[in-house]
Amino acid sequence: MGITFSATEDLKKWRDEVGLPSDLLCDTDKSVAMAYGAAESADQERPSRMGVVIGPDGKVIDAYAVDDAEGHAARALGGLS
Repeated sequence: MGITFSATEDLKKWRDEVGLPSDLLCDTDKSVAMAYGAAESADQERPSRMGVVIGPDGKVIDAYAVDDAEGHAARALGGLS
């Protein structure tokens, strides 16, 4: 799942424009970003781009900065093995 600070309407419009097949979640109050370390405060304009792999038991398996969007999926899948 992708999570951003953007409003639901903005995300739907962008998703439709780029043809993204999955839904995105809205974190407009920035609480999720702060809980996972992608934002230091609610005043932060943009979150840091990061990936978090959560196991079936709800525990974080891997958390990492995403510097390379192309390699993001491979890194996430690597955290599952």
